[in-house]
Amino acid sequence: MKKLNLIMLTLPLILGYHLLVGSSSFYGVNYALKPSQNNIQDKGSIQGGVIAGTVVNLEGQPVAKAEVIARPARGYRGILPHAFTDAKGNYRIAELEPDTYSVAAHKESEGYADTIATFYSAGFTESPSVTLLDSQVVDGVIIRFGPKSARLKGRIIDAITKKPIQNAGVTLRRADNASSLYGFSSESKFSVLVPPIPFTIEVEADGYEDWKYSNDGSAKHADALLLASGATKDLTIALHPAK
Repeated sequence: MKKLNLIMLTLPLILGYHLLVGSSSFYGVNYALKPSQNNIQDKGSIQGGVIAGTVVNLEGQPVAKAEVIARPARGYRGILPHAFTDAKGNYRIAELEPDTYSVAAHKESEGYADTIATFYSAGFTESPSVTLLDSQVVDGVIIRFGPKSARLKGRIIDAITKKPIQNAGVTLRRADNASSLYGFSSESKFSVLVPPIPFTIEVEADGYEDWKYSNDGSAKHADALLLASGATKDLTIALHPAK
């Protein structure tokens, strides 16, 4: 088996320090406002631009304490601009340089994955694109969560010795779009959010045969798994040594 070379094609769930490498383009509503008295403040009263708005759930209700992140198209070194919503779901990110920003939110504790990650969107999320001019204030930018995610927990062991396997690569793919995936490295145990739509599970590790989730437990072919919003599933994944 070739040495594991795991490529992350979706953004991480846990964005504690929000490090952005390179630049990307994202789809969504583009708030490209021209200067006017309604969206421009005096440069002397504010440093840089501002993006402000509200985070809501699928039903349109505000979501408090969600983290909102503004990702600049030209890339960013260090901590990405971010803020947390208040009790009414409102947020405000200031001191932004002129650029086009993809604005997204997440609140993993309540089952809301990053709205910018297509693996989780389920076709309902909104992650707007906002174009800022110098010292511009763009207000009323709405970020919408999709349905709450489910949670998948797993442990990866040697099928013969039953000992945990370190550094296994796990890839989750949407059944309706194989190119929409989430990949990560597991230290024998993992716990991740998954969308409430069918997805497949693949696991690989150096020295072991590849494993795929299947309904009959054979791991020889891939079957889609579907979990309801808010549900939790535990898996024991037993890998067989490569022959």
